[in-house]
Amino acid sequence: MSRTAQGLLALVTLGLALSAAADRPLPNVVFILADDVGYGDIGVYGGKVPTPNIDRLARQGMRFTDAHSPAALCAPSRFSLLTGSYPYRNGRAGGSWDINNSSGFSVNGDKTRAGRHITVGEVMQQAGYRTAFIGKMHLGGDVYDKRGRLIRDKAKLNTMDFSRGVGDTINQHGFDYSLGLQSGIQHEPYAYFENGRYVPVDPAKPADNSSTRLLHNGFYRVGTNGLSEIVEAKKIPARGDVDYDSSQAGIILSDGAVRFIDRHLAANRTRREQRPFLLYYASQAIHVPHTPPFDFDGDASTVDQPVLGVTGAMTSDVLYELDLQVGKIIAKLEAEGVADNTLIFFTSDNGALWPDVAKYGIAAHDNNGPLRGYKASIHEGGHRVPFIVKWGDGTESGSVIKPDTVSEQLIVGLDWVATLYELTRQNMQEDQAMDSTSLLPVLLGRQPPGKALREFVLYQAGAASVGAIREGDLVLVVDQHKQATELYDLSTDLAQQHNLVGESRWRDTVSRLRDKFLTYHDRDNTTFDEPRTTRAYRAAGHLPHLP
Repeated sequence: MSRTAQGLLALVTLGLALSAAADRPLPNVVFILADDVGYGDIGVYGGKVPTPNIDRLARQGMRFTDAHSPAALCAPSRFSLLTGSYPYRNGRAGGSWDINNSSGFSVNGDKTRAGRHITVGEVMQQAGYRTAFIGKMHLGGDVYDKRGRLIRDKAKLNTMDFSRGVGDTINQHGFDYSLGLQSGIQHEPYAYFENGRYVPVDPAKPADNSSTRLLHNGFYRVGTNGLSEIVEAKKIPARGDVDYDSSQAGIILSDGAVRFIDRHLAANRTRREQRPFLLYYASQAIHVPHTPPFDFDGDASTVDQPVLGVTGAMTSDVLYELDLQVGKIIAKLEAEGVADNTLIFFTSDNGALWPDVAKYGIAAHDNNGPLRGYKASIHEGGHRVPFIVKWGDGTESGSVIKPDTVSEQLIVGLDWVATLYELTRQNMQEDQAMDSTSLLPVLLGRQPPGKALREFVLYQAGAASVGAIREGDLVLVVDQHKQATELYDLSTDLAQQHNLVGESRWRDTVSRLRDKFLTYHDRDNTTFDEPRTTRAYRAAGHLPHLP
């Protein structure tokens, strides 16, 4: 059979699979993003800390072994996971970080056809979904002091007027509902914001500055169910809720996810047609501070779901708590009878924690397996992460994604964005989701054996000036001076111990890959005209373009 005929056959079979999936109503979608969880942290990837709920997701769905975060650091990955474009696409390759910076979706938006960076939330709203973002943001925004002056100096964030809330937040970029920590549990403001408005932990307290206080590095006993810690205030005190308790973050956020599902399904019961939802859940775990609660049900008077002390160390206790958060969300879906038609993704924002931070209570636990490097590194350990997808009841006959399958396809976490474009049959604009390719052919078992889903991917270290290009099994590292410094063949050297860049037989390959990298990633971040790295999805006209 010719290559053309093989390609046509693949398209036909993929079309049949999509038609079969289309016999179901559009699924709910839950995207769960862990923080600092490495390739070897989860049980099905070799981890020794108990993660039964996440392991069950893998057994009932598909696990990827060559998946990568868009960057080796939190904030840049978070922009990409919401837009389908690499971090450098908005001229802010290092990420937006805290709310003294403007929104990453608005910055340099005039350089795109749409005048902004379209998020996956907007894509799903266009398809009729109700959308929610719950958890850690690190996406920038606008906050003001008591005189109404915009704060852009991080040192002045503690002068923020909490009663004014946060502007240009995720609600202005595709999410009907939001609840979370604007900068996670490690940066101010140490408080929760719902739809951009400050919501005190104690609902009886006023949502203004009278319910806040200044916090310094150290421990705080603010409740009975754990010990709170502030780790990043340093010499400048940070402002937070008087009842802020880092040990309760996972409980508060996962409870918020359950409440959103409750409200959505209750609203659906009043409609003749069921409206699906997208829940983007960005857990605080397992980022520092590692302050697990005593009891995951929030009531330490009777410890029914112990967390602190379960694994023997606070780091691994928080990893265990992450699994409890996942389990709570899944249990809610199952209790409501919607789990079987919910497409669930699980991944991490970057690679494993550094050894001096990641002190696990189980000696045999290796959070990075054979990989070199950790969080912020350009090497595999900095960005190779767990990636699991489930859609179905976990049985062969009742699942769209064949259960207990493993894919060795090279993918990037942001590929879930193009997957949802294809799922909802929406055309992708040329200047949006510029680096995302749909996973549906793989998830539906229709990708031809041995055929790569992607021709190449780009990697970014924590320092945005250091990058790499991966083509097949070859990885070329390019430094801040645009020089090729390292070349590895992962097929024989997954641990990246043998640098081939200086060997004469690789000279032409090094030159070609370096040129290719620089074609797609302009280090000057001034032109915004780098070409797409993937093809824009075209749906043969089902739903219209986004405005």
